[in-house]
Amino acid sequence: MSRRLRAVTLASSVAGAVIVALDGTVLTVAQPRLQRELDASYAQVQWTSTGYLIAVASLLVFAGRLGDLPHGLLRGRRPLGHRRLFAVGMLGFGAVSAGIGLAPSIGCVIALRVAQGVFGALAQPATLGMLRAAFPPDRLAMPLAVRTSAIAVAA
Repeated sequence: MSRRLRAVTLASSVAGAVIVALDGTVLTVAQPRLQRELDASYAQVQWTSTGYLIAVASLLVFAGRLGDLPHGLLRGRRPLGHRRLFAVGMLGFGAVSAGIGLAPSIGCVIALRVAQGVFGALAQPATLGMLRAAFPPDRLAMPLAVRTSAIAVAA
């Protein structure tokens, strides 16, 4: 893999991982406004964060394994792979994010946040698989450290 492609892989992996991690906490800033504008209770507004976090946490291991599935388990089809899961996860995450901005009710926001968590769970472990595929084992420590540090700062 070329040096440029490794750099692109690192940048997209870090950006995707940061977006998914940041989104777990960033909505807390907007919760008072959500409560006011959507005429929601405090408990309903809390579910906008809780639903997202439950979806992400409950699907991370499954999504990571999904990216690792070998060719034969998918009935003759190509394996999904980490890049494809990352693309699906980030595209879905972005589309659902737009839907959240247009949501007419707190129920819609909660449902879309859960969907956002599902897509985030697809993208997050795929970032590790992409880095593992792009960098040889003796050069993998730095990209993993950059990704992990960025997530720590974002969260």
